This record gives sequence, structure tokens and C-alpha cells, in this order.
Amino acid sequence: MNVPVIFRTSLFLLVVASLSGCFGSGSKSEPSICQLLEENDEWAQPLVLAQNKYGTPLSLTLVLLEQPLSELEKQHVQPRTADWDEYRVRSENWGASQKSPYDAVDFIGWFTRESLKRNKISWGDVSAHYLSYRLGHGGYHRFEPEKYPELVQQAERIEYKSSLWQQQLKNCKPQLQEKSWYSKLKFW
Repeated sequence: MNVPVIFRTSLFLLVVASLSGCFGSGSKSEPSICQLLEENDEWAQPLVLAQNKYGTPLSLTLVLLEQPLSELEKQHVQPRTADWDEYRVRSENWGASQKSPYDAVDFIGWFTRESLKRNKISWGDVSAHYLSYRLGHGGYHRFEPEKYPELVQQAERIEYKSSLWQQQLKNCKPQLQEKSWYSKLKFW
């Protein structure tokens, strides 16, 4: 098979760029999800409660949170207004606050379970859950991926991060001490 030189060169540069990200480019790497949860253990109980209540995997909940876990003064979820209002009505949580870890995580659990029911999105399809969260349930149903390749790429990055965090969560147990968030978790 005769592959054009330009294609081989582009492929080589793409592989080199990808590998440089894996092996470090001198920049500080992101902390693992275990480190983030250990530093912010107020998230442990809401995460476990939401997982037990809705079935949403921890890694999916964590990746859908819009703000970093350590920035507690900011909103933790930024849902569409109609979705937030529907959540407050259906959950009868009239005083729900987007600044509360409990309410933010409960909203994510509720929303992803609704995505499971309404759009038949499996728990393992993180990209689809992300798109549903960004577009709303109806918007997701009408979504045409070929018209929005940037959004599809963003959803793929979110899926990758969720997969990475899912693997890291499996390894949190040996890294954490008795008083950490892990000691509060009963599902492992």
C-alpha cells in the first residue's frame, strides 16, 4: 500500500504530540482523583448517597461536575435552568443550591438517571451523558454530531477523563489513611 508522504508525516507528528502529553512536557501534572477527594472529603458522603440513590457511577458524577472540587465558593453544577427547575420540583428539594456539594451531586445523579430513562443512555456511555447534560434531554435527542464536531471532541475528552478517574478510584484504597474519605465509603 502506497501511503502519501504528507499523511505519514502528519500521522508521525500526531503520535509524537500524543506521546509527549503522556510522558510529560515539563508542566505540572493534574492531581489524581484520589488526591482531590482526600483533600476535599466533604464530597465523599454526597457521592456515595447519590450512587446508592440513582446508580450513577462515581467517575461519571465527578466528571460532570463543572467546577474543581476545591473551589467551594463557586457553583458546582451549571445546569440549564429548565433542568434545574425540573429537578427541584421532582425531588421536592425547593431550597436546592448549586453551591451545595449535596445538591450538586444529587442533581447529577437525578439528571443522569433521567438520561438513562429518557434517552436510553447506558451508564458506561459517558460521552452521551455529557452531551445530554450540555444540551438537555430534548436537545440530546435532536443532536446531529456531524454539525458540532468540537462538542463531540469535548465529549470524548470527558469520557477519557472519566475512564482515567474510574481506574484511579480503584487504586484509592491503599493510598488513603483511616480518617480519609475512603473510610466513609461502604461500596468497595
